[in-house]
Amino acid sequence: MSNRNGIFIAYCFPDRKWLDRVQAALKPVAGQESVVVWDERKLNAGATWKADLRDLLVGRKIALMIVSELFLESAFLDQAKLPELLDNERANGLKVCWVLAGHCLHEFAGLQRTDAAHDPAFALDGLGLEKREVELAKIAHTAALHLGTAPPVQALLPEAEPPALQTLDTAMATRHETLQQLRLLARRLLLGAAGFGLLALPSLALGGTHFLMVAGFAAFFACQALLVLARVDFLAQGLLGLRYTRSGLADESLPNRQREPLVRKLAEIAG
Repeated sequence: MSNRNGIFIAYCFPDRKWLDRVQAALKPVAGQESVVVWDERKLNAGATWKADLRDLLVGRKIALMIVSELFLESAFLDQAKLPELLDNERANGLKVCWVLAGHCLHEFAGLQRTDAAHDPAFALDGLGLEKREVELAKIAHTAALHLGTAPPVQALLPEAEPPALQTLDTAMATRHETLQQLRLLARRLLLGAAGFGLLALPSLALGGTHFLMVAGFAAFFACQALLVLARVDFLAQGLLGLRYTRSGLADESLPNRQREPLVRKLAEIAG
């Protein structure tokens, strides 16, 4: 249907704060007058709720569900069978998507054929302010694309990692490769020490000189293996530190007072 417009939002009433934040994000995209909201209380308001709901969906371009544990337990699923109802309207031009307000078993909510309006790995209630604003902007961007009211937003496209993280990634990859090579060398040295150790007793039959020579080789290989293993342990600890530094720099919510030591550490690595 070409005359569809606006957004229908279904949410569970205790999740009102997430409705308010989603609506605020959608306001520049759709305008407050073109957004209709329903919560589970309207399902019990009278016998005509099903017809009323279908009438609303007929005129809407987008149906958006705010999904949480409370939503999964509400009458929207058990009584109204909302995902199935929305799926029936999909063939008539309705765009159906959902927002994850809180981590829950959304896989069992009948949403398999429905697209998330943002990355469902990031439930809104588990995010810091800055990251939550990014996810809300993605929700608005998804709505804008479905409504045809806005061009793609460049800021929402995947960004290249900053040079600092690229430097760390390079250093981590180099040290990891070195670590693997040293571990292989240590294994070979230990095998050499074990081999000469096995030859030590038979060499006694050839005389003390042969025994001392074979035993000396065994001791030499064993000492070299211990030195390499010490180097492996040192590099492994350094690699662990690099991983900690990288995770800290990648954390957008990290306070500046905690970020500054990581930046200094990065300068030491780069230098």
